[in-house]
Order: sequence, then structure tokens, then C-alpha cells
Amino acid sequence: MIITEEVKKVIENSAFITLVTQCEDGTPHPIIAGKGEVADDTVIFGIYKMEVTQKNLAVYPKASIVACTKEGPKGFRLTGTAMPNGKKLVFCPEKCEALI
Repeated sequence: MIITEEVKKVIENSAFITLVTQCEDGTPHPIIAGKGEVADDTVIFGIYKMEVTQKNLAVYPKASIVACTKEGPKGFRLTGTAMPNGKKLVFCPEKCEALI
């Protein structure tokens, strides 16, 4: 299990989470994804627009998220894959690193 209780607490208590995908030319595309909901070992975001993000993920499904909280302070960077599923974006982490 990649998402421990500590990681889940930080994700769910973050004011916002940054989601980073890769554009076709290789440049990173960071966005503010808003609140993330942890379900099992995934993080689920609502899709408002995310047109470029969805286009990037269709070509290269690798993604990263960064979540942090003032309590502690603590932060985590999770890397893995993401895919749109209806009006949701499902992020499946493969690795988690503490930032602070």
C-alpha cells in the first residue's frame, strides 16, 4: 500500500494539490487540482476542465501530485499514473516521497 494513513491525512487536509503531467514536447504541465479524495490506494479528483491534462494523459499517462499541509509541516510527492474516468480523474500512485 503506497498511501499510508499519514499520507492520506496530508492529502485530505491539503488546501489544494498540484497535479503535474507531461506535454507532448516534454515540458511539465502543473495545475492546481483542488481537493483529492483517497479511495483505497488511489486519489480521485473532480474534472472541471483539465483539457490539456486529459490530452497529456491520453499520450503519456504518467503523473505526479504534490500535497502539503501546514500542520507539521508535512508534504508528499506521489508519482504514478492517472486517467480520466467520466467526470473524475483517478490517480494511482507507484511511489511516495516525503518532502518535509
